Amino acid sequence: MTENTNQMLLRVNNLVKYFPIRRGMLKTTVGHVRAVDGVSFHIRERETLGLVGESGCGKTTTGRCIMRAIEPTSGEVLYTRADGQTVNIPEMKKDDLKALRREIQMIFQDPYSSLNPRMTLLQIVGEPLTVNKVARGRDLEERVAELLRVVGLRPEYMRRYPHAFSGGQRQRIGIARALALNPRFIVADEPVSALDVSIQAQVLNLLQDLQQ
Repeated sequence: MTENTNQMLLRVNNLVKYFPIRRGMLKTTVGHVRAVDGVSFHIRERETLGLVGESGCGKTTTGRCIMRAIEPTSGEVLYTRADGQTVNIPEMKKDDLKALRREIQMIFQDPYSSLNPRMTLLQIVGEPLTVNKVARGRDLEERVAELLRVVGLRPEYMRRYPHAFSGGQRQRIGIARALALNPRFIVADEPVSALDVSIQAQVLNLLQDLQQ
């Protein structure tokens, strides 16, 4: 067996997330839902890891804890940044975490609810670039056009709104947004589960091509 010499990118150690069960007028905690209970795994550069399990078993919660979209109860999420420094994401300050967002992005499960219906594709895909002050004006439009081409959409679509697109196209828009900052690591939360079978292979092939 050939040893994988790629650099370690992410190491999750004993990740735990409990949600409190509250009852009564005073919202007293009477128990906990153990959404994630002692999960550990690691991922190297250019590797893909799939979490498999029935609905409600904690896959999405695990991904959101890694992103720190929600706070884990305990455990380590050790990420090796582009500069070689390893950080524990749950312990990072908010300002440092914001900077880390340039390296870690998420593709959401539902392409219908994850896109703001009042924003054009230019605004949706360009939002990470605008927030992080990477591009604006003409440079922003050129970068968004490039991202749309990468995911198989025409650049002239950037003035349109999400309602004009099919589910598969909307998921491609979500992928383009996730790729805007050239992240090193992407958390994909069942990115094809809401799509037709005919579209699923296209999206999976796209993600595999981008990984290379």
